[in-house]
Amino acid sequence: MSFRANLLKTFRYFLRNGFVDTFYAARERLLEMRQQPYTYEAPSGKELTRERAMYESIVADGRENTLPLVSFLVPVFEPNLVYLKEMMDAVLSQTFQNLELVIADASTSDIPGQVVREKKSDKIRYVRLAENLGISGNTNAAAAAASGSYVALLDYDDVLTPDALYQVTRAILKKTPAPEILYSDEDKCDEKVSRFFEPNRKPDFNPDYLLSNNYICHLLVMKRELFLALGLRSEYDGAQDYDLILRAPWSNVCHIDKVLYHWRMHEGSTAGNPGSKSYAYDAGKRALEDYLRSCRIRATVKDSRHRGFYDIDYDPDILTQRPEVGVIGGKIINGKDRIIGGMMDGDGNVFFEGMHVMESGPMHRADTRCDAAAVDVRCMQIRDELRPLYRDVFNVSFERGVMPKDGRNATYLKQKSIEFCQMAQNLGYLVVFDPSMVVKIPEGKKNGQTGEA
Repeated sequence: MSFRANLLKTFRYFLRNGFVDTFYAARERLLEMRQQPYTYEAPSGKELTRERAMYESIVADGRENTLPLVSFLVPVFEPNLVYLKEMMDAVLSQTFQNLELVIADASTSDIPGQVVREKKSDKIRYVRLAENLGISGNTNAAAAAASGSYVALLDYDDVLTPDALYQVTRAILKKTPAPEILYSDEDKCDEKVSRFFEPNRKPDFNPDYLLSNNYICHLLVMKRELFLALGLRSEYDGAQDYDLILRAPWSNVCHIDKVLYHWRMHEGSTAGNPGSKSYAYDAGKRALEDYLRSCRIRATVKDSRHRGFYDIDYDPDILTQRPEVGVIGGKIINGKDRIIGGMMDGDGNVFFEGMHVMESGPMHRADTRCDAAAVDVRCMQIRDELRPLYRDVFNVSFERGVMPKDGRNATYLKQKSIEFCQMAQNLGYLVVFDPSMVVKIPEGKKNGQTGEA
């Protein structure tokens, strides 16, 4: 991103959030820039050769029909022809070839069609549309023309990694029953696809993080029959994929923890200039509001201080509106406003430890509600149904904002917190991290009264 674009982004952030938030956001950004730069680790030539040989062996043995056919859906309208060619090259050079590329073209001229036909590939299915139906309508038309058991959403100006389809195929075949939805990690690249940055290392499927932002984004793969049943809705153009995921069943979702998608950053792209498509954030907010209404959840959706992220205010609280949520926990900070406790993994490692409470972390995860393996009892709220379990674990009745007072140290409380949260999850409840809950524990104060969360 250019200096001018960064400056404009910072100014817009200041107008929305004020001086204090902008100061900490800018400081955090500077600290990130001083760290070791990200390097996309492409698969080695040896690995790609191995994958191609594996696919050729499957075909030679007559087992090609054991592989899922994946249809890449690409809507285009007056495309940049260089980007279009590079996208086609990236798809057609995949190490696994159990694919078709469906291009739905709504351009006014036949020039994009000529570029597609020059490829002379039987892997391409070209659909000429009589009118421009918008990104949702054009993508729906591509899906209707597809023949794969799965569809993958691909923007014409972006690029896949050469092993993307191999990794998707491997994930589909590995799981029984086969996943209905798959998504991968992603990064951004410059216009020439020569420099890569801002990797998005995503968590496994996380409902509350999804209700805060469309973290799934690219690469998104879905069973074709499910996609056709749901369809993209034009009223949410700009956030049509977010609306799609919100309406889809969440029972069989697979995360592929590898970067398989390069999101090209150029002047007209959301990646390059978020301000150029603010309508997408508004569409995402409306899609989220529609989802909550469909679930009969009474809540208000507000823009987070981070564009493209949302805060949900539940009426009167999340435990009342969402019976699947059992435990909520927030941040514990010291006298210097540094995080010393809060959201943890199953081994007791504290996420965002040492960060200033005003910092948001990678992909704003320290400042965004999400589901967690465990949260710390020193900043916790629980559902009434879990009070007996709480007493069994901590040997004391639950009281809001009050910790056990029998000399237990912070390490012991963390261990018991993990035990309690795991038992709650075994009963079918979600454990939710809520960054708006904050408890300050001054230096040297390890237990006892902590105040209201």
